Amino acid sequence: MEQTQVQCAVKGITTPEMQRIAAMEGLSSDLVLKRMAEGQIVVPLNKGIKCSVVGIGMGLSTKINASIGTSTDIVDIDAEVRKAIAAQKAGADTLMELSVGGDLDK
Repeated sequence: MEQTQVQCAVKGITTPEMQRIAAMEGLSSDLVLKRMAEGQIVVPLNKGIKCSVVGIGMGLSTKINASIGTSTDIVDIDAEVRKAIAAQKAGADTLMELSVGGDLDK
């Protein structure tokens, strides 16, 4: 079974993602590993979804997050896609899809 970034950090295993974050942030990979193991840095990754690696947390540069999603009152998937594209064009570092209404499998 594949281990998460946190599981690796707790075991003292530096992953390529941790090394990439360290290089992007101008930190040592040992410091990134330590802070991840302590819960001070997170790396939001989803298995099976291709995405850019970004670290969020203590001692790292500020990140811009955009949240999109349908609600029980408004279900307009096309509008949410437009918002996601606009967020990406505006330079958002992360995008959270928080839909709670409509056909969530679409």
